[in-house]
Amino acid sequence: MPSFIKIILAASAVLSATASPVLPDQEAAAVVQKRNTANQQGTNNGYFYQFWSDGGGTVNYSNGPGGEYSVTWSKVGDFTSGKGWSQAAPRNISFSGTFNPGTNSYLAVYTWSQQGETYILENFGQYNPGSAGTHQGTLVSDGGTYDVYMVNRGNNYIQYWSIRQQKRSSGIVTTANHYNWYSSHGLTHNPNSAAAYQIVSTEGYGSTGSADITVGEVGSTQQTTTTTRTSSTVSTTRTSSTVSPTTTSKSGGTPGGAAQWGQCGGIGWTGPTSCVSPYTCKYSNAAFGNAFCPFE
Repeated sequence: MPSFIKIILAASAVLSATASPVLPDQEAAAVVQKRNTANQQGTNNGYFYQFWSDGGGTVNYSNGPGGEYSVTWSKVGDFTSGKGWSQAAPRNISFSGTFNPGTNSYLAVYTWSQQGETYILENFGQYNPGSAGTHQGTLVSDGGTYDVYMVNRGNNYIQYWSIRQQKRSSGIVTTANHYNWYSSHGLTHNPNSAAAYQIVSTEGYGSTGSADITVGEVGSTQQTTTTTRTSSTVSTTRTSSTVSPTTTSKSGGTPGGAAQWGQCGGIGWTGPTSCVSPYTCKYSNAAFGNAFCPFE
């Protein structure tokens, strides 16, 4: 799989700059379900990536070193993109970068299945997708409060949305907190067993914007490899340098303590119990008893 993927999709009918965008609550279930047929998907630098567009507007997506990806879009219809894993699991997912949502886009931990979708929505534009659904309650996790909504797209195709009240473009998402909450409140499909993939997704709908996001997993030993990203249509070449494993490891650490994002405590934990400077070991969730370096 090449280290650079660039996709440019032009609509047969160009959207007018003054036209009002069609909001997601007007999407048909059949349109949403098309996301299973990706325009591009595969493995890049140890991560699964996925890209899908309905063909509206222009979208440029590229894979970067390790868990990084970038995407820009202009006057799109609907698209999803991102990096993560080909199978969902109760992961503690880290993400960081820049996100410019425009009027209507989402930055979320996203899963797709034949029965429905789940969004742990960390940042978004002017449109709040919860307005299309039924408020189920609130969930406190990872230092923030999430409003949880259920949306029925028709034919019992169900979406669950955890919408963070305090928007952010970096942090850690403890996915088990959300998936367990969904199951306890009646979600009929379990993302851990039903989802086709689990990614940190940038999705745009009837908007223009950009994002550059790096994805990781707290406690993972996945390493960042040396990668060169090039394109014949871009005049610059992006190169990443070799970094020693002790600085890229997501678990364990040097003899002085766990590295950044590494685990440093928890029930049954036998690894390091402190962090390398300047990080401090903190518990991310009292109920699960896990601690990491650092915790936001």
